Amino acid sequence: MHFEFEHLGTPTSFELAEGEHLLGGGADDQVRLEGLPPGWLTLRIQDGRLMVEARRSFTVEGVPVPPGVPRLVSPGEVVGLGEGMHLRLPSAGREQARQVGTVAVLKHLLVDLDAPLSSRAATLQCLTGAEVGRTFALAEAVTVVGRGWEAAVRLRDRAVSRRHACIRAEADGFVVEDEDSPNGVFVNGQRVDAPRVLRQGDVLEVGRTLLRFQAAVEDQAPLPEASPPEEPAPVPLPPPAKSRAWEPWVLGLGIALSLMGGAATWALTR
Repeated sequence: MHFEFEHLGTPTSFELAEGEHLLGGGADDQVRLEGLPPGWLTLRIQDGRLMVEARRSFTVEGVPVPPGVPRLVSPGEVVGLGEGMHLRLPSAGREQARQVGTVAVLKHLLVDLDAPLSSRAATLQCLTGAEVGRTFALAEAVTVVGRGWEAAVRLRDRAVSRRHACIRAEADGFVVEDEDSPNGVFVNGQRVDAPRVLRQGDVLEVGRTLLRFQAAVEDQAPLPEASPPEEPAPVPLPPPAKSRAWEPWVLGLGIALSLMGGAATWALTR
């Protein structure tokens, strides 16, 4: 892959093969460029695409990229390194650059990004640019995508129009439509010339930003209501046991009466 490094107006060209390369001003850097801190940039080249990650904040086309965040760099984009230093990936033609960037991201979604979280609302997940990693919920009937303040999906991308595209919720699903933007709207690398229904996993390209469409998870069928447990048949209770506490008294009374009767009989016979 061909690169152009410019420092204070002086360009330097170099080539890099596929793989991972450390770029900086240190002795251990594979690409040593004077004026850069040691080990500042990590360049990952695979399948014709370039991912850049830095130890410090840098810019791509003037848009800041935080340290430690991988950024896809398409042909023609300029990586700003500060102090009058720029790294450029020469353009191979606008359409070819779009295809390389979009197809590369599609092939490596599962490698470079976490799997999308399931959501009851449809979402757009930002794959590149200043909003990388951010997820936007498509909760309204019409969602505007753009750079302006009125956009619900607001992207800090100078290649994005203030009102770039709109996404409408319809009976068949969500439909994306270009809002006559100069740079157009692309889905999976193909330009959107008419309203297009979005499918699960589609990648939208607006300006230099890629967004992945995540369809809403269908509401789970409610669990069947549990029928109330049947009441057990009543078990007949045994009749209450008769108390026998009075039996000793009756026996004593009978003995006493017998003795009295015997005594009376004895007295009359005398």
